[in-house]
Amino acid sequence: MLMQFSFAVLTLLLILPFVLIYLREQHDTTQLLTAETRLLTYRGHSIAVYDYGKGDVVVLLHGFAGWSDTWAEMVTRLVTRNKRVIAIDMIGAGATSRSTNPSDYTTDAQARMILTVLQQLGVATATVIGHSYGGRVALQMGLLDPARIQKIIAIAPEAYATHRPPMAKLVGVPVIGFALAFWSTSPSLIGVGLRSVSKRKEWVTLAEINRYAAPVRVKGHLRAQITQSVAPKDGDMPVPRHLGRITCPVYLIWGDGDPVFPASHGLMLVEHLPDAHLAIVPNCGHVPHVEAADETWQFVDQALAS
Repeated sequence: MLMQFSFAVLTLLLILPFVLIYLREQHDTTQLLTAETRLLTYRGHSIAVYDYGKGDVVVLLHGFAGWSDTWAEMVTRLVTRNKRVIAIDMIGAGATSRSTNPSDYTTDAQARMILTVLQQLGVATATVIGHSYGGRVALQMGLLDPARIQKIIAIAPEAYATHRPPMAKLVGVPVIGFALAFWSTSPSLIGVGLRSVSKRKEWVTLAEINRYAAPVRVKGHLRAQITQSVAPKDGDMPVPRHLGRITCPVYLIWGDGDPVFPASHGLMLVEHLPDAHLAIVPNCGHVPHVEAADETWQFVDQALAS
């Protein structure tokens, strides 16, 4: 009897996501747009670009589970410093198109998309601030277009990974992978995930949870996440193997208790990058720009003035 009950529960957990996904993903990307959003076209994709202020250009690149709205406080601070802030939702995130083409999700592909957007906007030079995966994309941009990228501020960047995490292989398994991806990206678990990567957990309010959860409700989001999980990691110039070719100054900001990419990676990057500077934020996890917003801003402000 117990075995039959367990089998029935397991079957439900595997089958229900194929029904419940239609209840979760009821929005389209237009519901995430703001007055500052511009939609640009890149290889058939609609790219959401958020453009604020005037002055020297600072580009903001979100992490894997984020989107441009998660930079809200940073945007405000930068605009008050007379910067033109351009935040871009990468392919598969925020208000940008969802793609089911794996090649759209390599670090190289995302970097080339952002560089093309900057060209379309007439941006000749820029400072790029990237968090986590966005930090890796920023480093890739420094490799691809050193003349355009003046400076990189990388917050806990994903610099050394050469493959997708082991969990990604499971996500690629038919039926089981879809169910695993569905349950693990449940909006009700987003708060748990954010707290798990933070040391200062008080920033994880209901408002912040809803902010991170908003793109999860966009039609096609789960399929896009699955596609990204099984996509190749890099293109022809992988970041980990070409760090020594990034010639612009790179300012690294790291939480001392980062459970995702340890602060020791920052020390390694100082050795591997030609012009790198490292700032450690005490008692902080993987998201310093929201966990320790004031301390992180001090480092960002100093880097911008350098």
